[in-house]
Amino acid sequence: MARSNMRDLAIATVNLYNLQTPGGLTYSATPPIPDTEAGRETYRRRVAWLARAVERLDADILCFQELWAAQALADVFAEVAGVGAYDLVARDAPGLGKPQVALAVRRDRFGATTLLPGAEWIPDFPASFHIDGIRETNGAEEEISISINQFSRPVLRARIQPEGRSPTPPPVTVYVAHLKSKGPAQLRETARGSDTVLDHHYSLASSAVAHSRRVLEAAALRAMLDEQMKSVESAALSPTIVAGDLNDGTLSVSTELLTGQPSYRLFAKSTAGAAADKGLYSVETLQQYRAQRHVYYTYVYRNKMESLDHVLVSEEFYDHSKKRQWSFREIEILNDHLNTSDKAGIAERGGVDHGLVRAYFDWNPMAEQVEKVARAMPS
Repeated sequence: MARSNMRDLAIATVNLYNLQTPGGLTYSATPPIPDTEAGRETYRRRVAWLARAVERLDADILCFQELWAAQALADVFAEVAGVGAYDLVARDAPGLGKPQVALAVRRDRFGATTLLPGAEWIPDFPASFHIDGIRETNGAEEEISISINQFSRPVLRARIQPEGRSPTPPPVTVYVAHLKSKGPAQLRETARGSDTVLDHHYSLASSAVAHSRRVLEAAALRAMLDEQMKSVESAALSPTIVAGDLNDGTLSVSTELLTGQPSYRLFAKSTAGAAADKGLYSVETLQQYRAQRHVYYTYVYRNKMESLDHVLVSEEFYDHSKKRQWSFREIEILNDHLNTSDKAGIAERGGVDHGLVRAYFDWNPMAEQVEKVARAMPS
């Protein structure tokens, strides 16, 4: 897509479908791609497919999930052509069953973006967020304590400085997340012995554990955002993006916990959306409000189309916000590769098992915001 302004921003999220180098491990002691000639050919197809996807997405900020080897992502970008160079924030998985998230930021096309120092993976919930010995005031009287205090996959946080002629846009904080899957959790025997729920209701317990962990992860990430984002009472800006495989739909409990459920403006005289107290707007919803017909799905399971992969943005990206810096233009969902009966062969052909999401925002600050940003810039 042609840019109308070098300060425009395109953000994409890509689930890499357990990208690993030949001979590398993921969830078991058997490499999913063996270090053989056939395995190396499979790996070359995967790298080439992903490189073409990156070129088509043509995004300034790319958020990745399910990466096992930083070298594999470097191999992908070594084959990317025509969209400029990127800085990568990636690391190897620390062990079996621990895929990582990663980030790529464009650095030389139009001088569009700069990755600021201090990017970090965050494994732990905020110390201020814990559920220990809590009782409800109405109804149930039992004490509630939950000992989960870590993300199943660490969250990556980084700061991006979009560049451009005066006024220069404010820095943007990006969170890359991959919340717990809806698939059943793998459970161990408990200290209570054999007479446990695992003996009689294993499938129910494993699904309940997965859903509970995802909800807690969403709430913990929300707590992190509350500490970082500026409230509506503050004149300061805190542009924020959360992108990744959130493993649930836009209206699910976990996703709505994460967004804070801000108001959307639906008619001209409404004041909804003029200020959102640390809320995040879903680009899926932004698109649905302007499309006559729209089908947004990024995953197909048992013939059910689901939206698991999201780009969520703060009020600085919402058209009707008093703090608007960018306006939403459109999203593109690359999901044609999911429409096949041969699901098992997607990886063999080089593809991934999720759709890819790309959201485009035009630099379009409110007039009063242009003045504020100009005054805040050093002379």
